[in-house]
Amino acid sequence: MADTVYSVHATRPDDVGTVEVIFGSEAEAREYARSRSLDDRVLSTSVTSFRVGRLGTRQSVAWFVEGDEQPRSFTRRLYPTD
Repeated sequence: MADTVYSVHATRPDDVGTVEVIFGSEAEAREYARSRSLDDRVLSTSVTSFRVGRLGTRQSVAWFVEGDEQPRSFTRRLYPTD
């Protein structure tokens, strides 16, 4: 099992959503999040990394809106429960 995993979270207008899927590769997680952010009623998606079995290792990786990765200099948090 990989030591670092990447979760994808989707936010909808009527629901803050949940983690939808976990990937072993950042590239796969980013591509899924980019694609998922284009779906009807999805406001945004985010990718977060974690080290398996290690508390305090969660890190925001990327945030997508309508297929476009958003810049890191935004005021909104990537993961709504942070």
